[in-house]
Amino acid sequence: MRITLDRKPFNELWMNGMLNQAFTIASSVHPSYRFAAYLNHYRYLPREAATDRCFRYPAIETLYNGEEWAKLPLARIINRIEPRQVRSKDTFMEEIKGVLRSGRSLSVNVDLYHWLPGSLAWQKFHWHHYALFNGYDDERAVFYVIDDTIDGCNEHEVPEDRLRRAFLSSEACMNRDRDEPDYYVYHLRSNPEPFELRLTEIAHHAERLIRELSLFSMNEMWKVERSPEKYKSHMTYAVIGATDIVNRQAANEGLLRIIREQRLLDERLCDLLMVQLRGIQEGWKGIKRAFVHHTFDRERELELGQAMLDREKAFWSMLADGT
Repeated sequence: MRITLDRKPFNELWMNGMLNQAFTIASSVHPSYRFAAYLNHYRYLPREAATDRCFRYPAIETLYNGEEWAKLPLARIINRIEPRQVRSKDTFMEEIKGVLRSGRSLSVNVDLYHWLPGSLAWQKFHWHHYALFNGYDDERAVFYVIDDTIDGCNEHEVPEDRLRRAFLSSEACMNRDRDEPDYYVYHLRSNPEPFELRLTEIAHHAERLIRELSLFSMNEMWKVERSPEKYKSHMTYAVIGATDIVNRQAANEGLLRIIREQRLLDERLCDLLMVQLRGIQEGWKGIKRAFVHHTFDRERELELGQAMLDREKAFWSMLADGT
């Protein structure tokens, strides 16, 4: 038997694994929900490295991590996300197939060390996340998953034996004390309304970002240690954080283009905002390059990072004033 769901990878921009999966589902069901991904529905936060809590780096977090689900744009199409535990580790693949046969999407917890060749963690780091399943083929003994590697978010074939290794060594499976679900099932609304991007909502988040950026401090960020056992890990997490920010600035450019296309703001103001935004993008790309190419100088990068935060605050102020 071969089963596939009609889900196309949402890869216009990168947010995080679970969100890109949710937008893959939402935009496949109703294309208007691609606009919701560009909403300035995010904040900056000082994130701690999972392997070293003393190392902190600036990163982006969407508000989907903290707000009540019913109030969020995706809730208009995804009614709820149900956590589940497998009934048996011996038959978990049949359980996954049963959910797919019902027509529902699901995300399964896996160990990225064993998951996808070409991912940042493949055969390097035991990182754990939830992968979106899109179908299976019994005859070929493979599952179809939508997940990200260094080449972006795409559909991949995963052999059953590799899924078994990745699931059985996952955080959810190995550490029951953390009470992580083995997988999530997405329940969709039967008649979702189309999404409409509203200037009032964009302005609301612009004003929130102005307040939060005024309080965000770079002082404790990027304290990279030079010892071999920590240097590689610190630099990897710094790249991840900088990539988050670069991706969000790309999303802000997409948001500005949608605003222009829908004529929500004066075109001359859009031109000025685009000039400001390009400067912010180049600044964060420069910081990311410094980590990637190991030319990082903490004092220089801290100064540039703070300048980019100040410039972004000015960007949102300009937009809010224009509404």
